[in-house]
Amino acid sequence: MPTWREIIYSSGDVFLPKIVRDTLAIMVYKYPNVKDDYIFYIQIWSIVHFISGVVFGYLYRSLKFNPSDYYYNALIVHSLWELWQIGIGMSKPFMLKGRNSAVDIVVDTIMFMLGTYVYA
Repeated sequence: MPTWREIIYSSGDVFLPKIVRDTLAIMVYKYPNVKDDYIFYIQIWSIVHFISGVVFGYLYRSLKFNPSDYYYNALIVHSLWELWQIGIGMSKPFMLKGRNSAVDIVVDTIMFMLGTYVYA
């Protein structure tokens, strides 16, 4: 039986099964292209963040929230998610290289905001 800590940590990956998480973690691009020492990378997870931005845009517009606050609210929602991942120890905002680093947080946010922009 999983502990509460394990359950809370799993929420950072939306309780996805390991096989799905492993597939989403596949590297599409990394720089520099060194095995474990890279600064910037894009995974299939990045596409999920983009699609999440599109879904946010769809829901936001469908529920007829104030359009002038659209991007501000999108950034707030995504930032709250990233803060949750930091809080549960999944993201490491003070690491500059590797998975779940500060660069990952920035890339996730950019991809989410691009999704909201495409929907708008």
